[in-house]
Amino acid sequence: MAYPQPARAPLLALAARLRASACDTAAGRYDLVHYRQWNNPARSGAAVREVVRWRGDDRSGGQLATQHPTGVVPVTHDWWQPGDLYSVGLIDPFTRTDVLREDLRINEPSPADPTEVLANLAYLSTWYSPRRDGRAATLDLLAGLSPLTYYPRVVDRSGRPGIAVAATSGDRRALLVLHPDTGEVLAYESAHLGPFGWRAQTYLVYLAHSHATRRWWEPAARPRPATPSLPLYPRLQQHWLLTTPLPCLTTTTQGVTP
Repeated sequence: MAYPQPARAPLLALAARLRASACDTAAGRYDLVHYRQWNNPARSGAAVREVVRWRGDDRSGGQLATQHPTGVVPVTHDWWQPGDLYSVGLIDPFTRTDVLREDLRINEPSPADPTEVLANLAYLSTWYSPRRDGRAATLDLLAGLSPLTYYPRVVDRSGRPGIAVAATSGDRRALLVLHPDTGEVLAYESAHLGPFGWRAQTYLVYLAHSHATRRWWEPAARPRPATPSLPLYPRLQQHWLLTTPLPCLTTTTQGVTP
């Protein structure tokens, strides 16, 4: 068996024998995704981000995120009411093949760029936890792309063994690592070809794809202000806003993907 090899036949074979994951039976109205991302700071700013997200079908959700360097706020909390996540989409794309083709940008007027398709799948995988049928449909769609290269034995940067598909377009290469039995997305890498070879610009490790009945946190309810006992009238006052100096921004190599 050649290594690497064309991806079509192995992807179709995996889609036909795909196993359910332990999280496929997890109940809950939220897709739960936990991932860690390394970036080239010169291009993307923050070197390392770790994110936990919850996404509901009513386009509600929540997010906890940390980054290095930490900046002013070490942990950011985001919370979306129903309808707020309009940019994610009205329909879970992994439940309808036509929507999935559209979100992956396969239905382009010109032939689809496979590196863009893999990048779009990596992005969707930061919001959705597709179940077995959705993952099988995704593998069928990837098998129809040309050219994709298949690697039967790889290890992601967290040490998990898997399989991989890769695509190259110009000076860009995209690599997607999948679970060898369940087809879940384990990792994604986007690399740029420079004078000294390929260098990763972004690397994502998906630590969890599951479902949850609730978010781990909710914003605190704001107490209603008490009714003043006496009428209030505006009056001029002088206030000084004093803040501590912001930390100096220094260059660092910590978290840079080699």
